Amino acid sequence: MEDVVIVGGGPAGILLAHHFREHGIRHQLLERGKVGQAWRDMRPGMVLLSPGVPGTDWTSLTLEKPIWSFPGVRRPFPTREDFLCYVEAFARDQRVEVTERTEVVGARRTPGGFAVTVSGGVEIPCRFLVIATGSASVPFYPDVPGIAGNRRVLHSGDFLNCMAYDRKRVLVIGGGNSAAELCIELAGTARTTMCTRGPLRYFSESGELDHIRGSSESVLKELFRFGILSLREADPVVSLSDGTAEFASGARESFDWIVCATGYRPRWIPVEGGTVNVGEKGYPRISPVGESSVPGLYFCGSLAMFHSRCAFIHGFRNYVEKVFWDIADRL
Repeated sequence: MEDVVIVGGGPAGILLAHHFREHGIRHQLLERGKVGQAWRDMRPGMVLLSPGVPGTDWTSLTLEKPIWSFPGVRRPFPTREDFLCYVEAFARDQRVEVTERTEVVGARRTPGGFAVTVSGGVEIPCRFLVIATGSASVPFYPDVPGIAGNRRVLHSGDFLNCMAYDRKRVLVIGGGNSAAELCIELAGTARTTMCTRGPLRYFSESGELDHIRGSSESVLKELFRFGILSLREADPVVSLSDGTAEFASGARESFDWIVCATGYRPRWIPVEGGTVNVGEKGYPRISPVGESSVPGLYFCGSLAMFHSRCAFIHGFRNYVEKVFWDIADRL
């Protein structure tokens, strides 16, 4: 029996496994694909919103092996590619053992802890189970008539390259950082309109991490000012018929494509014999040390909403340590 099984070989799972290895705690780290597979699945070219530079490092797994020590890393905000290379190198250099291409399909409670089932039906017994599979699991679409099954609608997670939309009329639904980044990328290539439910919010004014920040804020404002991007602020789509959108204001406009930059909802493996209590937006309710309503079942990484900033890489390593120390103290 393993002391701990960790599901998910992303940054949180790798850092947790690193702590267990350093302290001689028996564990197994399972990843459905390659190391950091969820990051491999993200849109190429994304820029992290949390800085990774000496003195202001909210991105590195550890300050002993920081991301900014790697040559060629973009500063102050690394790219998705920078971060993925860093996580993979960290796992290799720190000898973190990751069982790759092993998909976990479920788990069940047992008298001694849990039995974790991987594809093929093999069960791995453990005392503690940690789920660190990330929160970008289920693309979320607005509950608007005409969106479901519409051939012109796609999610921002499926957006690849702006050249596929050259001279097309594109509606981007959403007012967060993903929507801002997409609009900026499409500017000058497609005839793009940004549509939001409420007023646009900027980090420089609110200090809230989920509001538009970084270089996106200034560039987006300039694009609106020059008329390169159109904006329907606080004028959400209320219905969609093929490519024709009707807005709350009563206006109607036709588009070739509608991109929903509306985020994700979390999902995790089913656990028989216990019910995980959930809170806002479907995230598991956890204790201050990451334990769920099922004793011995912990959540780590972006699935563990210790704080709203856990939706980002921003400072995640501090919360991984809370999970580690609680489990270590109980072994």
